[in-house]
Amino acid sequence: METNTTSTHTQAKQKRTVSRYHNYYKRTGFYKFVLKNLFWLLLSIGILIAIIVLVQSYLIDFDTLFKSIIKDMNLVYVFILFFVSESILGLIPPDIFILWTKTLAHPYLNVTLLAVLSYIGGINSYFIGRLIQKITRIKAYIIKKEEKHYKKIKKWGAWVIIIAALFPLPFAIVCILSGMVDFPVKRFLLITLTRIIRFFIFAFLLYGFIHL
Repeated sequence: METNTTSTHTQAKQKRTVSRYHNYYKRTGFYKFVLKNLFWLLLSIGILIAIIVLVQSYLIDFDTLFKSIIKDMNLVYVFILFFVSESILGLIPPDIFILWTKTLAHPYLNVTLLAVLSYIGGINSYFIGRLIQKITRIKAYIIKKEEKHYKKIKKWGAWVIIIAALFPLPFAIVCILSGMVDFPVKRFLLITLTRIIRFFIFAFLLYGFIHL
């Protein structure tokens, strides 16, 4: 009898906790934030697929196209360029590199390398944020410039990092801000592994539309 009572109390407590979090996320606009980013994710995938179909309809070879974009750079240099981009501001969309790997001998192996480099780049960004935290003027400038994302991390913490890893939110910026707010490093290393999932989802979706 006592066991049943304890179990009932535990379940009631869990329901109250879930309800409290639900009300908090609803009140602070978290669900709208997720839906907005999901919309942009689907839109970005749709646009990329439309571009692929359009390009191929004019019989432009993707191998030739990407070689002209990166000017026949050595593969190592391309990966270094990607890593630097993912470590600092993410200026070059990773989807371009995912499309590029389709032109290589082992596409999924190279996507795996991209995903790991992006993950490590996010870690670099995090520790850059930790360094920036100690420089008052730069910290104040970045917080002012990225106020919207800074407030979201302060409100929703880990969820913002996961969404940045999976959705078209500036991943490097969110990682830098995470370091600036002293987000627990062990949790950061764990949840940013979701970044790797994003690369395989995009590769799976985009590869099916590319015919080399």
